[in-house]
Amino acid sequence: MERWQTLDEIIAARTGIIASLSGWQHPAANGIGFVPLGEEPRAEHFPIVNTDEHLLPGAIASAVLGYRRGTCVLEVSRAALDLMIQRLEPAEACTEVQHPNLWMWRDTFRSLLDAGVAGRVVAVFVASLDDPVAGPEDAALRAAVGRVSS
Repeated sequence: MERWQTLDEIIAARTGIIASLSGWQHPAANGIGFVPLGEEPRAEHFPIVNTDEHLLPGAIASAVLGYRRGTCVLEVSRAALDLMIQRLEPAEACTEVQHPNLWMWRDTFRSLLDAGVAGRVVAVFVASLDDPVAGPEDAALRAAVGRVSS
């Protein structure tokens, strides 16, 4: 298994992933959330919001989900979640930085699904915070911007 043990290796991997995403534009904010069945999306369903500092998780999610630009909400299948986790896990070898996205995706969202908790995993990409809101999940992520950001 590939392992990125230094911050430089993570940056090199991120640069390569982003270069492979033809037409990709870095969103102003993005995040993966778990919305329990029967609940309206809320800010707390998106505990980690990526803005300018954590580009790797958003790039990996973009590669797996096919996101390239714009503001949108995408459903994340179990298979897609597993693949996103698998592609982000090499970064965990680097102890220079924390890996909150990986830990949330793997240790919380996947664990909830494994435990049989009914809910949806969703990805939200916001190209610009000035864009029209693309739905309740987008509104929830935007509510989380500023409250929690990484």
